[in-house]
Amino acid sequence: MTPASAPRAAPAELPFYSRYTYGLHLRAEMLNNVFGAIIGLAGIVARKGLGAGEIGITILTTAGSAANLTAIFWSHTMEGRAKRPFIVASALLGRLTLVLMAFATTSPFFIALCVLYYFSEPIFIPAQNAMLQANYSGRIRGHVFGTITGLTKVTYLVAAIGGGLMLRWQPQSYLWMFPSAGVLGTIAYLLYAKIRIRRWDSPATTTRRAGLFGAVREFFRILRNDRDFDRFERNFMFYGMAFMIVQPVHVYLLVDELRMDYLTYTACQLVMVQIVIAFVSRRAGRLLDRVGPTRLASLSFAVLVTYVATLAAAATFHSIPLAFAGFFLFGVGMSGVNAAWSLGAMQFAGDRDASAYMGAHVACVGVRGLFGPAIGSVIVLGMGHPRVDLEKWGIPAVYVLSALLFALGSVSMARLHRKIGAGKT
Repeated sequence: MTPASAPRAAPAELPFYSRYTYGLHLRAEMLNNVFGAIIGLAGIVARKGLGAGEIGITILTTAGSAANLTAIFWSHTMEGRAKRPFIVASALLGRLTLVLMAFATTSPFFIALCVLYYFSEPIFIPAQNAMLQANYSGRIRGHVFGTITGLTKVTYLVAAIGGGLMLRWQPQSYLWMFPSAGVLGTIAYLLYAKIRIRRWDSPATTTRRAGLFGAVREFFRILRNDRDFDRFERNFMFYGMAFMIVQPVHVYLLVDELRMDYLTYTACQLVMVQIVIAFVSRRAGRLLDRVGPTRLASLSFAVLVTYVATLAAAATFHSIPLAFAGFFLFGVGMSGVNAAWSLGAMQFAGDRDASAYMGAHVACVGVRGLFGPAIGSVIVLGMGHPRVDLEKWGIPAVYVLSALLFALGSVSMARLHRKIGAGKT
C-alpha cells in the first residue's frame, strides 16, 4: 500500500512504458466516452421515442449486466494469451454492428442491437484489466486511472449535451447518432488493441481446462482459494443488487413520473453525473492508492445510500430538483466505486494474470444482473396492481430497499478492510 506521503506521479514522471500506454489509453478513452454518452441515451430513446413497454425496458436494463456472466468463459480463454485478438473481436461484434441502428425503427430491433453490444463488452473488460495491470505499477495505477477518467469526461459531456439537444430537436436523430457512436467506439477499441502489453515475471497459470465447464470450475477455484477476494465479491454483491434494482426504476421516475424531456433527462442522469465524476475521479484514484479498494468501496457505498434516499424523496414529492440532487450524489459515490471496481480485482491477483480475477469479478456482475432489474420492475408493477393499490409508493419502495442494501455493503466492506489490515500487522 502506498503511504500518504508518496509522490504523485504526473504523466511526464511516469516510467517509459507507462507513458507510452498513457498516450494511447487517453485517446482511446476520449472516444470511448463519446460512445458511452450516446449509448447512455438508449433508455429514453426506447421508452419515450419508440414506446418500449416495461418488459422491453427490463430487458434493456438487465442485458448489460447479465451479459457479464460470459466473462467467466472469456477470461479463462484469454488467460496467458495475447489480448489483442479479443479486443478486436469485441470491437467488431458489439460496436461496429451498431451501424445497423440506422434501420432500428421499432423498439424490439433497437433493444436487440443494444443487447448484442452488451454481450460483446465482457470480452474486452478482462483484456483491458490485464493491460492496466502490466503497464502501470500498483503505486501509480489508481492515480493514472482517476486522471484519465477525469480528463476524458469532457468529451462525454459534449457528446451527452449534444445528443440530448439533438433528440429534443429531432427525436429520430438517434438513427444516425447511434451508428456514428458505434464507429467511434470501434476506433476506441482498436486504439486499445495497439497497446503492447509489457511482459513481466509471474507465476505459471494453472492447468487449463478447456470449454465453458472448465471456465466455471476456474471461477469457483479462484473464489475458494482466495477467501478475501471471495468476501470482496460477496460485499460487492450487496452493492450490485442495490445498483441493479433501481436501473429500470430510474426510467419510470424520470420519464413517466417527472415527465422529463430529452434534454432534462440528459442533464440529470448523464451530464450531472459525469461532471461530478470528472472532478472527483482523480481524488478517488489517489485515495485508492493510499487506502486500498476495500476502504474506498465502503466509503463509496455509504455515499450511495444518500443517493437513493434522495431519489425516494424525489419520487414521493414529484421533485425534479431532488432528482438532480440524487444524481449529484450518485456521481460522488460512483467516482469511488469505479476506481475500486475497475482496479480492485487486480490488487487481489497480485503478480498473477489479472484477467482471470477480473473475469470472476465481472461474472459476478452478471449473476446479480440476471435478477436485479427484474426485481425492481416487479416491485413497482406489483404495488401498482389494483388489488394492492399502492402505486404511489412503488418507486419509493424500490429506492428504500436499495438504500438498505447499499448500507449493508458498506458495513460488510468496512469489516473486510479491518480484517485485511489486521492480517498485515
